[in-house]
Amino acid sequence: MISSFLKRLLFARQFYMMDGKIEILGKKQIMLPSDVVSYLQNNDSKVVYTNIKSAVSKDIEDYAKKLGSSGEGMLKNIEDIFETFGLGKLEVVDLDYKSKKGVIRIYNSPLNGKSTDIQVTSAVISGIFSFLFNKEINAQQTKPSVKMTGYHEYILK
Repeated sequence: MISSFLKRLLFARQFYMMDGKIEILGKKQIMLPSDVVSYLQNNDSKVVYTNIKSAVSKDIEDYAKKLGSSGEGMLKNIEDIFETFGLGKLEVVDLDYKSKKGVIRIYNSPLNGKSTDIQVTSAVISGIFSFLFNKEINAQQTKPSVKMTGYHEYILK
């Protein structure tokens, strides 16, 4: 079943999937198997993390412009946008805009590899909240055992 967010994008002609191209809010997208992305995350390079974080922050800024929202106004769309990335379901557990800190949980991540720190997901979350808070944010995973909790938890700081 398609998400209500994607349905709204389809209706507004902001989601296309034709002729081998996928586009959401004017941005080209790529669908890759999760094992390909897992390969990227197993690279311990800080460069990979930094580049993903920067690209996502820029993409979220572009999405905000298309949706006519500010950083804080984008918060209501973030969970939907994150789901379109295919990285799982994002839940904002605690968020403090003044101190620029928070707690995020990711459910049903396809990147449940052997690594205890999921670099790609962490970089994406960091990029999203760096834009929202207008400050450099890093998401640190605090609960790596999905088997016991059912989710990955990240602290934003």
